[in-house]
Amino acid sequence: MSDESTKTPATGSSDAAGLRPTGKRQKAGQATTARANSASRAPEVVKTGKNPFSAIVDFFRGVVREMSKVIWPTGREMVMYTIVVLVFLVLLTTLVGGVDYLTSLLMGAIFR
Repeated sequence: MSDESTKTPATGSSDAAGLRPTGKRQKAGQATTARANSASRAPEVVKTGKNPFSAIVDFFRGVVREMSKVIWPTGREMVMYTIVVLVFLVLLTTLVGGVDYLTSLLMGAIFR
């Protein structure tokens, strides 16, 4: 292991050396580091009995719990994402159609 991985940063406290961003959007008043998030909430482990119906109910409870954690896009973001997808679709369709047309002209010239 290199010496740089064991050094603490020149500025700040030594606790900041192990904190890494999680990549999620920050909510107001909440820390965004992996260590801060993991300390506040541990993953839940659901034990199910042998009853298959309780396992199905637990599955749907887990789905609802996870869906509540999703960061949903705003209306403006959805409009922008939709426009980007439609523009990309038109460009790609034009590209494939153009290649198809040119290929058909080439094949027509070869096999006449």
